[in-house]
Formats: sequence, C-alpha cells, structure tokens
Amino acid sequence: MLLRRHLILLIVCWSAPTLAFWDPVTSECRPPALEGTATAIDGHTLKSTRVNGLVDIIRLVSIDAPELHQDCRIDGEWWSCGFEARQTLDDLLADADLTCLPCGYESDGAITALCRSGETDIGAEVLRAGMATSYAFFANNLQSAEGQAVTAGRGVWQGDWVHPTQWRQGT
Repeated sequence: MLLRRHLILLIVCWSAPTLAFWDPVTSECRPPALEGTATAIDGHTLKSTRVNGLVDIIRLVSIDAPELHQDCRIDGEWWSCGFEARQTLDDLLADADLTCLPCGYESDGAITALCRSGETDIGAEVLRAGMATSYAFFANNLQSAEGQAVTAGRGVWQGDWVHPTQWRQGT
C-alpha cells in the first residue's frame, strides 16, 4: 500500500509540471524552422526574409496586438498604441537572427509561428512590454509575461484600450 502511494505521488509530481506547461496551441508547432531576419508589419505580424531569400508573412502565435491605426487612452489623452506596438516588435527584431517554428496558417495565408532570437521568445517580449494580449491559456510563459505587464501598468495596461478583436469588429 505504501509503495502504491509513493508510485502515485511520483506520477503526479512528474506529470504535473508537464501538464502545467503544455499549451495546445504551441504544441502544434513543428519543424522545419524558418530562419532569417524580419521587420514588423504591426505589433504581432512580421515580414520575414529567410536565409535562402524566400519571404514569409508570419503572425506570432498566441498573441494579439493593437491594430496599426488603433488608438488607446492614458489619463484621457489619446496615443497611437497600434504604431507603438509595431515599434516595440520592430525594436525586438532589429539585428536579430530569428528562428520561427511554424504552427499553422491563418485564413489570409499568414504563417502562425513561435519565433525566437536565441533564447528570447519574441511574442513573450511584446507581451512583457504591455503591447499585446495573450491567447495562450495554459502556459509557455506568455501568461506570465502578460501578467508582468498588467501588474507594472506597461503599454496598453497603463490606460484604456479596446481589445484588438473587438476593435476590428467595430465594437
């Protein structure tokens, strides 16, 4: 009986961290990786030029950022949070060698991908700056990065803003 309890405890302790960091969205990301450089189109979309010269439009998986022409408010003053989101992403991409792991395709043909520069998760950094919100409800450090921005009042979290999905719908 004691052995059975230890075995159950071992299984729970071993599997709990695995489940805690499993995200059904990014679990779909598969090689081959796309490698190259990129520039920001908006706060969560980039134009990537691969090492072989091919060009891809990539949307960062599990995040959504203010649309390019979207405005937000801080203390009653309007500011261009959409342009600032793009600038945040562009700054992260400057001089970066990217490795993007494709996760799927959007209806407009954009590749959804988990992109890194070295060990830096680009999507998580946009979230940490407060310039996006996360769709990752389970893990892969995106919720933590967004939580840091919310707590610190960075980016869109320092004032009033409309979620990008609602903004696109005009609500």
